Amino acid sequence: GDTQHFEYISQATSSGLMNVGIQTSTPVVYGVLNVNTEQQALDRATGPDNHGISWAQTAVEMALLRSSALGMNKKSSMGFSDAAKLGGGGEKKEGGSFGF
Repeated sequence: GDTQHFEYISQATSSGLMNVGIQTSTPVVYGVLNVNTEQQALDRATGPDNHGISWAQTAVEMALLRSSALGMNKKSSMGFSDAAKLGGGGEKKEGGSFGF
């Protein structure tokens, strides 16, 4: 038929992730590449157009926002706390929560 196989996978994945988010009240990031060729996958998963980096950043930001909204603000030892925004001399670094 005219329907690409990845369209079935994408729809099922999207539906499953939506259900997880609804049932657990937890934000879920959809990080699945829908491609027609291996080259498309490589182009989207490596180099400057690597979608995985932005999906990971989004997932961490959503987790931090959820923790904040639920009043679970604890200092993290994983490098995502306010201390991670400081340089070696204690000066504030530019960029977002990740120091990018």
